[in-house]
Amino acid sequence: MTEKQTAKIITIFNQKGGAGKTTTTCQIAGTFGHRGYDVLVADLDKQNSASKWVSAGEEGQFPASLWSGHMYKGNIATELGKLAEKYELIFIDCAPAVDQPGTWASLLVSDLAIIPTKLGPADTDALHDAFELAKKARRQAGFDFPVRVLATAYRKARTDERLALERLAVNDAYPEFPALKTSLADRLSFTRSMLYGVTAHSMPKSNEAIAELESVADEISALLGLPKKKKAR
Repeated sequence: MTEKQTAKIITIFNQKGGAGKTTTTCQIAGTFGHRGYDVLVADLDKQNSASKWVSAGEEGQFPASLWSGHMYKGNIATELGKLAEKYELIFIDCAPAVDQPGTWASLLVSDLAIIPTKLGPADTDALHDAFELAKKARRQAGFDFPVRVLATAYRKARTDERLALERLAVNDAYPEFPALKTSLADRLSFTRSMLYGVTAHSMPKSNEAIAELESVADEISALLGLPKKKKAR
């Protein structure tokens, strides 16, 4: 008797809007889709940003399936349990608030949580609530799933942003939640991908953007104990 497949669940959340949650979700989910994994994008935000992204192109163009999970409200954890038998990876785009039931339900069943953030003072100050929610979820779940910060729209030329990223890499206040080694720079190919329903892999002159996405995917693979590529398309 073959063992049932159980998807790895990656929750992307933050208290603050505009942090890059949907960009992170769709770009990284799509990257794993390009690597041959069966991927689901779960949209828990009623603004439907991830749903619009995945659906913008022609049918089958985006390399992942879509689930509009925000409609299930209190049954999200149950539904995720069902979906975990059908996919290998589930990337969850949460609403921009840490007090949403869907965010909490997702964290309780997560194998990894990613907190995208820009690097301005207002952005990094808002991380405290996300860190506290992650700590609470790990205690409740009885599982210290990894939690990582991902710097988005990073401008290396800005001294203040470089220093902010250095602080997050160590994260003295929450050393168990450091930043990923890779960050996503402020690139048009990341945002314009949404218009076409694709990832940066399908955008022209996007080699540097693709390299960043692949590097983030490599870090995630290592955290989850997954091979970098599942199978050839």
